[in-house]
Amino acid sequence: MDCIKVHTVKDSRLDGLKLEDFLDNFEGETLYILDINSYNRREMNLKIYDELSGLFELWIDAAPRRHYDVMDILVIGGNKAIIDSNFIKYREIEKILELTDNVMLKSYDRERLENFIMLGGREVITSKKLADYIDAKTYIMKGGELCLWKN
Repeated sequence: MDCIKVHTVKDSRLDGLKLEDFLDNFEGETLYILDINSYNRREMNLKIYDELSGLFELWIDAAPRRHYDVMDILVIGGNKAIIDSNFIKYREIEKILELTDNVMLKSYDRERLENFIMLGGREVITSKKLADYIDAKTYIMKGGELCLWKN
């Protein structure tokens, strides 16, 4: 797996499709979900996550703001919770990493990335510009896909 297509969920629709229609067309093992509702400060699409759990490895990017939001994502069936440094405070990241390793930090700020790694974080999403300087498993966004960076 070098790249994973990023799929959006908004108002219980995946890429604008009803769940059944999306499932008829999806061929993959890992599903990266970007939850538009959650980024817009609305409720996470937990029902969709629940229906997809067990079918795919789920990487859920729902802009969690608190450690218990991350736990909700993981308990409902997410394999990885993506946290965004623009939406979560440092002390919440500390609490998250005390509870789980199944988390990735999405950030384009070198200091925040380094702090995450210092706290025990192992996987990050960042820019090509920063990727070579990060001592962790690193992914970059590239044309609607999340791609593993070759450090």
